[in-house]
Amino acid sequence: MASSSISTLVLLMLLHTVPAALSARRCADCGSSPVPYPLSTGPDCGDQSYKIRCNSRQLIFDSLNNSYPISSISPESQRLIIQPSPFVSNTSCVTQDISTVGVQLNSSLPFNITGSNTIIYLNCSKELLRSPLNCSSTSLCHTYLNATSEIGAGACRNAPICCTFRAGGSSTSHMIRVRESGCRAYRSFVNLDWELPVRRWPQTGMELQWVSPPEPVCTGQGDCDSDSTCRPDPNGSGVSRCFCHSGFHWNPVAALCAQDVTCQDRDGCGSDHTALIAGLTSGLGVAVIAAVIGIFVYRRHKRIKDAQDRLAREREDILCSGGVRSAKLFTGKEIKKATHNFSRDRLLGAGGYGEVYFGILDDGTEVAVKCAKLGNTKGTDQVLNEVRILCQVNHKSLVRILGCCVELEQPLLVYEYIPNGTLSDHLHLQRKLLTWDRRLSIAHATAEGLAYLHFSAVPPIYHRDVKSSNILLDEKLNAKVADFGLSRLAHTDLSHVSTCAQGTLGYLDPEYYRNYQLTDKSDVYSFGVVLLELLTSQKAIDFDRAQDDVNLAVYVQRLVEEEKIMDAVDPALKERASSVELETMKALGFLAVSCLEEKRQRRPSMKEVAEEIEYIITINTAKPME
Repeated sequence: MASSSISTLVLLMLLHTVPAALSARRCADCGSSPVPYPLSTGPDCGDQSYKIRCNSRQLIFDSLNNSYPISSISPESQRLIIQPSPFVSNTSCVTQDISTVGVQLNSSLPFNITGSNTIIYLNCSKELLRSPLNCSSTSLCHTYLNATSEIGAGACRNAPICCTFRAGGSSTSHMIRVRESGCRAYRSFVNLDWELPVRRWPQTGMELQWVSPPEPVCTGQGDCDSDSTCRPDPNGSGVSRCFCHSGFHWNPVAALCAQDVTCQDRDGCGSDHTALIAGLTSGLGVAVIAAVIGIFVYRRHKRIKDAQDRLAREREDILCSGGVRSAKLFTGKEIKKATHNFSRDRLLGAGGYGEVYFGILDDGTEVAVKCAKLGNTKGTDQVLNEVRILCQVNHKSLVRILGCCVELEQPLLVYEYIPNGTLSDHLHLQRKLLTWDRRLSIAHATAEGLAYLHFSAVPPIYHRDVKSSNILLDEKLNAKVADFGLSRLAHTDLSHVSTCAQGTLGYLDPEYYRNYQLTDKSDVYSFGVVLLELLTSQKAIDFDRAQDDVNLAVYVQRLVEEEKIMDAVDPALKERASSVELETMKALGFLAVSCLEEKRQRRPSMKEVAEEIEYIITINTAKPME
């Protein structure tokens, strides 16, 4: 009886949401496997950004360098599961995709590896022991090896080093590396309950998710149905799309313009069902309906609660993936109280990651609270990455993180509050002139902070967005490096991190901009521009300068070639400077230019830069009597 009532309710809901016509074409089934929109197996169906293949009645997902069979697809959750590469042989603990360096997704396509995957790395080299992965003797991978009956896995018991981690963070959302210098094999399990015995684990699989597709592309109205209009995409993509008419909305799962459900009856909707409701409310029907509603409400509440708990756990897993948990987890209630419920009069600023608010905790501590933009996935990943990174570092020249909050819809960071603004403000907004001694001190503190990130953090950390507006000054004008929202961890077996170009115009390493390879020398280049700002009091990019001199780095390099480097120095600094101070200004200028070398190999390291600035300070403080 209960299942019959549920079916009736579902049918009534469907009748209220029946669309007029399809706005996009779904691809034909591949054997017995449906191909839901937006997945595309051909040029005339699906969305062409979501390509998969149908090969001999088997769906195939193509990565950048390999192909993997698709075992299941869930259009409602926009996820699919691929089968990981098998072992090379029964006697070799190596997976077949080692020749293509494991799973490598194209980050420009709308697919990524989800956080539901537990990855077990096998047959690893000793270098992995210094990584943030769990490669200890208590790691889950040993439990798997000791109990699995999977063909080929037995050979891995003779390889002593294995590691376990949960995929889906910023560094593993598009790749699971397999290589001779790291780990030679892997297994992946979706939604694995670590408490279960191995015999009850699911089959191996790797879950991928896709982002919701936009409206379908069109070349004319003939490509759209009667519920949509072909017009240019306002996002500036250069294509036209079938946009739904008023009263309809684009449903990316059903791939159509679905009619909005509204009620125009002033006396209320559903009055036509009065007789049905009256009959159902009599006798045993009352109890049945109440039970069905109770079950629906309970399950819905449980799903929401489980989803919230899972989201919080996933975020906490990312925060604690390095094995260190030094940040305090604040409650949403604490943060809202501290910021007056994110009052606009407490807004300190905004950037690509989101907004920053001033707050006061219950104990009187002043804090800065960073919030990711609502709906901005990149911003959310950046903030979580920043928490994890900052929990590992401790240096007087780096902004200290007090904790974070993962209870709310978007994660929040809680920093110590630095009250005296940014270096950019002091140099460019006509504040009190910074003395030459103070500028050298700021340069030295910043260089030491970056050198710490490059050489003392394990694994090394590249800041990736070094600029004067990311250097904060405290009440004593001491410098602290801030904003790790664009930071990325460089794993110990990598000399660079390849990713999409991010940074700020005027500071961005030109070699990084060309080939998308990030190294510690990219930070060195950006810091060289900061040194020029300290020396000249001019902006990195200023269209008030001559056309050929808009870029500060190009402008000063031209003066160096003309042997006129002192012409670039701020006249207010030179006005009362001693001969020794003038020489140290010239020395800092040449150091800045060395940081701006075109070839990365010719640039000094941040440790060498810090030592050179310290030497310049020593000369400057030993000024002779005049």
